[in-house]
Formats: sequence, structure tokens, C-alpha cells
Amino acid sequence: MSTTPAAPPVKTKVITIFNNKGGVGKTITSWNLGEQIAQTGKSVLLIDFDPQCNLSIAVLGETRFFSLLPQNTTSYGSCIRSYLQHFLQSTGKEELFLHKGGTQSAPSLRIVAGDFWLNVYAESLTVGNDLLSGTGITRFAILKRIIEKANHEMGKPFDFVLLDLPPSFNSLVRAALYTSDYFLVPCTSDNFSAYCIGLIGQMLPAFMADWKQGMNRFKISNPSITEFDSIGQPKFAGWVFNGFDTRAGNVVRADQVHKDRLTQAIRDDLVAKLNNAAPTLGYNPIPSNLPGDFCVGTTEDMNVLVQNSIWQSVPVGRLDKVQQLMDLQNKRGWAPQQLDQIKKIRGAYDKMAKNVIKVCI
Repeated sequence: MSTTPAAPPVKTKVITIFNNKGGVGKTITSWNLGEQIAQTGKSVLLIDFDPQCNLSIAVLGETRFFSLLPQNTTSYGSCIRSYLQHFLQSTGKEELFLHKGGTQSAPSLRIVAGDFWLNVYAESLTVGNDLLSGTGITRFAILKRIIEKANHEMGKPFDFVLLDLPPSFNSLVRAALYTSDYFLVPCTSDNFSAYCIGLIGQMLPAFMADWKQGMNRFKISNPSITEFDSIGQPKFAGWVFNGFDTRAGNVVRADQVHKDRLTQAIRDDLVAKLNNAAPTLGYNPIPSNLPGDFCVGTTEDMNVLVQNSIWQSVPVGRLDKVQQLMDLQNKRGWAPQQLDQIKKIRGAYDKMAKNVIKVCI
């Protein structure tokens, strides 16, 4: 009797949403891309790894988010601190809380809420003494354990994990990149984005080389520990062009110029540098199925829609399911052109989600 072979186990894909420049739409992309991936039937976990906690406030709402924070000196709350502080104190009592989004959130989406206390965790991560010497590998790779704990809490692996980060090259960013399978770079139409792409191209190979050196030293002392052998090799999942304007259905000339400059910077200052570093890093950081311009999605300037989205904890593409808030008390219906814009944005995130899923197979 023939038997049907068992399906391969689900491998959680971890994606860092990263740019060292602020104001490029990292949080909005993390949230709305995550929601749209979840709308395709995938299970998605958002982790707010930014001490500013903007993702948590957007997804959960301000009142609900603040209720999750520690209420006294003996509580670690129901946010990421409840895991990390126990971990740092070696109490063995790490707790992880997975929260659902608002009423319009996809049923298969969860979030680990952030906390300003993440700054304390960042201070526990030192590159020279800990990472390069190999003694701090566990602390830099803590998100791997958090994701494993989240999979256990859900009873099955998440399909995707999206990590939202601060706009810097700090140790929290390193920890997220070391745990990630992929990283996605949101950009916007301004004079500094292309320059920042070049900085990413310089820093990422150095980050990965530091991880490789630390792991080599870690393995000398801990040859039987294989927990971290498969991480520290993030691949470029593409870039996203946010916040441009259109006229008569076309990108305005000034924004198109910026997009062209960004495309060139991505090709010359990021992709080329990562490819050049590949022999030293020991892996290929550029997937073969990326689009020719490496851009996996675009979103127009959303104007009042973003403000309403955050006020109501509703993804931009689902704002047509609720009325708009004129202020924090009064509501009214959307104008026809606003409904058209919401539909257009929903389509843009749907296309982006499908592209990201394809790249991250």
C-alpha cells in the first residue's frame, strides 16, 4: 500500500524591516505588509523591537498598549520586557505574550508589544567584549528563542515574522539582522535616502563579518551547541518606495527622479557590495528571484489615511470598513476619492505581500 509522504515542516521566515534613516515608513510597512500577508492566509507575527514602540501603538491602540506595560516595580507587564528581563536575570521565568490586533486585523496576525525598556536590553549588548569574543552570542540571538517560544505558544510555527526596528545601526538592529532570514529596505522620496542606502551597503557586510568571527570563537568553546549555526545569514528581500505623489496616474517628475536615484543606489551601493562580500561571508545574500530593479512594492503618499489608520488601529487598506475620524470624537463617511485611494493602497500592499512571499520561498 502506497502512502502519501508527509508535508515538510513549516519553516518560519523572519524578515527585518530596516533602514537606518527615519521617516521612510518602516513601521507603516511592517504593519500593513504583515496584515496583507496574513490576509493571504499566512500566519504572521509582528515583533516591535523599537524602543519608540510606534508599531505597538498603531496595532493595539494607545490605551490598550499602555495597559500592557509594567504597572509597578514588581511587574514586567505583557510586553517584550516580560521575556527579556527574566532572560537577563537568568530566572528561567521568561513569559511571552502574543496579542491580536484590532477588530479589522487579520485573524492569523499576532504582535509582541514593545517597551521603552528595550534601551536597557540594548545596553547589555556590547560588540567588542561580547559579540567578537563569542561570549555574547546568546544575547545577540535572543530573537531566535523568542520566535521559537511564540511558535510554541501558537501550537504551530508562524509562516512569517516581521521585525520593526529603530532607525540606526545600534545593537538592537544587529540582533534583529543576525536572527533574520531576510531584510527589506523601505525608502522614501527625499534627498538623503540614496546616501543612506550606501551606508547600509557599507555596514551590513561588516555586521555579518562580526557575527562570523564571534561564532567561530563561540564554537571553539561550545562545539556541541548547534542552536545558532543556521542564523547570521540574512538575505536582501528587496526595497519599497514609499510616499510619492502622482498626477493623472503617473509618478510626478521630482519623485520619479528620486526613485531612479534610489534604484541606482540599491544596485551599485547595496547589491553590488553585498555580492562582493559574499565569498568572505560564506553565503549568497542576494536571492535570484528578486525583480530586476529589486523593488518589491510602492505606496503613494497616504495623507490623512495614515493618521486615521493609527487613531483607529485599522490597517490603511481596510479603512473602508470603518468611518473616518475627523477628530478623536467625530466620525463621517469617506469621500469617493478617498475610498478609491484606500482600494488602491490595499492593492499596492497585496502586490507587495505576494512579491515578498515569492522572494522568501
